[in-house]
Amino acid sequence: MRRPCWFPVFATGALLISGAHLHAQAERFVFALTLEGQVLGIADSDIARFMGIPYAAPPTGAARWRAPAKAPERTEILTANKFGPSCPQASPQAFEAPAGNSEDCLTINVFTPARMDERLPVMVWIHGGGLVSGTAADPLYDGSALARDGVAVVTFNYRLGALGWLAGGSLSKDDEDDGIGNDGMKDQIAALRWVHDNINAFGGDPDNVTIFGSSSGATAVARLMASRRATGLFQKAIIQSASFRELARDRNAAESAAQAFAQALGVSQLEMRQSELQKILAMQGKLAKDPALRPAYTIDGTSVDEQLQDAIAAGHEQHIPLLIGSNGFPYAPDTQSMPAALLQQLLPMTSGLAPDSSGQKDAPARLRTDWMFSEPTRFVARSHAGHGSVTYRYLFDYVPDRADPPEAGEDGQEVRFVFGTLGVRSGPYSHRDREVSNTMRTYWTNFARYGDPNGASLPAWRPQSERDDLLMISNSGITCGPDPMKERLDLIEQLSSGR
Repeated sequence: MRRPCWFPVFATGALLISGAHLHAQAERFVFALTLEGQVLGIADSDIARFMGIPYAAPPTGAARWRAPAKAPERTEILTANKFGPSCPQASPQAFEAPAGNSEDCLTINVFTPARMDERLPVMVWIHGGGLVSGTAADPLYDGSALARDGVAVVTFNYRLGALGWLAGGSLSKDDEDDGIGNDGMKDQIAALRWVHDNINAFGGDPDNVTIFGSSSGATAVARLMASRRATGLFQKAIIQSASFRELARDRNAAESAAQAFAQALGVSQLEMRQSELQKILAMQGKLAKDPALRPAYTIDGTSVDEQLQDAIAAGHEQHIPLLIGSNGFPYAPDTQSMPAALLQQLLPMTSGLAPDSSGQKDAPARLRTDWMFSEPTRFVARSHAGHGSVTYRYLFDYVPDRADPPEAGEDGQEVRFVFGTLGVRSGPYSHRDREVSNTMRTYWTNFARYGDPNGASLPAWRPQSERDDLLMISNSGITCGPDPMKERLDLIEQLSSGR
């Protein structure tokens, strides 16, 4: 077996024309030797990038709806200078990957400082998109700014929609040891194994890995923390704006969903492996409004053992440092709105509720945000800390200094601040926006490096305790103090059922 290693290679680049003079500029290439073979990346003066590296074999043909297999070894150098295709998805994307969509999509990307003196802490990002959309090629997830702060950043694709989450016994009969369904989650675990085996080839420390994500990517982080299959593959976790209220299906419900999907296509479950991709995607879009057929985790007894909130409450998770938080902007998707009876019980307490920092006065939407994100986040922080693991909680309520305020319904708004990609699909940003982004990146990278976000030049961030202190990031500044949502969250906790 090859031992992974990393080394830079310099080559002469193209000639650039400037006025009447020609200036030769050196183009820089970097090689990394992974277990599967050599990869050729690109580097500028400060960042090295390796993109589109296969971390698993293509899940196509007979491998469709099966657990990911190891990527084959290569004898030729792989040119890794562009992102691979996104995984197939029926929903429109905010960003369309240049390489388009393909079932051969299980690729990984690595961003590092171009020069390093020591092994780097590693931050592995899991994109969101409700299990049906998203791509690691999204410019929002450009790891360059984080890498400049001295970490190795990893992003990757995983299977989505029906191709990633359909769970039928006939589909999985050859994979019983891997459980049924959850192929997207199995991809995530395969990517983490690849990182563990290969990240030292890029200067990263395989024993100092932090997984982080937003929205459904944050839920994936929590699921991985509670999965036996992922034990030992990471040492810290960051959960940004996760909803912990979605329930996993039991095997019977998952089998019924798979059977209904096959019947809608007019084929058997086994014959779906030969179905045209576009027919699968079209049927997925047609059935998307049926909650019983929507992509979901399956309690399979291998990757997923129980409902997520039950696992967290019982301490059935990795006891590792956790940074967790949500944002305070109204978010109320029709598909996940809170029970109407609960909303009516809570509305009377909002009569004196001031507009939030974005100017939003929609009390029902704010209560749905608290119900779906804020209260479950507090529950997870309390539970994780209560089982003896250091936990840091935040509330992101900062509105950028731009003409258009954040739109209600856009979750995970802290993402662009963490990645330093403020200008992507956004209005102009200010010096203060950049300062907030720089401060957040410092907190996040400190946590990835040490398990503690604090630093000499930062406002002190106290860990979770019985006082429920949290770091508040708002237009008034960045401070640590008592939870301003406590009264509302206490009432939601009292009135909510199912916990």
